[in-house]
Amino acid sequence: MVTEIGKFLRVIRAERGESARDMAEKMNVSASYLSAVELGRREFPLAWEQTLIEVYNLNEANKKKLQKAIKDSKTNVKFDLNEVGNKKKDLILSVAKNNLDDKTIEQLCEIIKKYEGDK
Repeated sequence: MVTEIGKFLRVIRAERGESARDMAEKMNVSASYLSAVELGRREFPLAWEQTLIEVYNLNEANKKKLQKAIKDSKTNVKFDLNEVGNKKKDLILSVAKNNLDDKTIEQLCEIIKKYEGDK
């Protein structure tokens, strides 16, 4: 199934009249690897974000669409918990294990938004 990032990449290609092979060459990867990323069989490499922005000269609107597509396509997140305090570790694991109800998650999201807005 095509991921959100796959849909975004296909739109970019269609707008420019490019094939998957053309885009793969510009990204310096094989067409099969690009396809695997689009279909969610491989994670979207984080380095691709900046490459896409530069290679395709994405405007602000498309940069935001790209970032949203990356976020919406993310299936794995890796954390090094060795240097994280126990309370943070407990929170991360609770979220990862889906141990929190929707109301609690909503409240945490509001707290995080407020905290990020204060920075």
